[in-house]
Amino acid sequence: MKELQNGRSMIEMLGVLAIIGVLSIGGLAGYTTAMNRHRANTILDYVSRCVVVAQTYGDGSRIKTGACGNDGTNNGILGSEKKPTSLSADAEISLSNNNIKVTGTASTSKIAKALKERSTSSITINQTDENSGGFTIEFKDVGEGLKEIPSSGTTSSGS
Repeated sequence: MKELQNGRSMIEMLGVLAIIGVLSIGGLAGYTTAMNRHRANTILDYVSRCVVVAQTYGDGSRIKTGACGNDGTNNGILGSEKKPTSLSADAEISLSNNNIKVTGTASTSKIAKALKERSTSSITINQTDENSGGFTIEFKDVGEGLKEIPSSGTTSSGS
């Protein structure tokens, strides 16, 4: 008399586990990449808002330079708005010619690398150090006649 076997063999189960493992590793790598891009986009959005506020400070023809975010005393350009957690140091805004330059440090170098991939013709993003998360963002040709005012918030009259 023949016996019927029910269930799966050990080889079949190991094959299924191997397939699940490979798919999980691929999914985890994709998730990590997507999160780094999201964090980079958050930094870029935050810095862009800093630049808009700095550009339109006062009468719109001047730029306020200095710390971008909340430095603990609400003296940053965005006041009490908190900086993203993926930005480990306050972004600093400076003006040179008609370009606004922002420097900062992302919390990891992978976020800075993802940020660098967002460069366009009008926004140049560079990773300053491969090992750290340092970056510079330069907004080119932001406008004629922009003049720097002191970081303390005082304005001077005239163009």
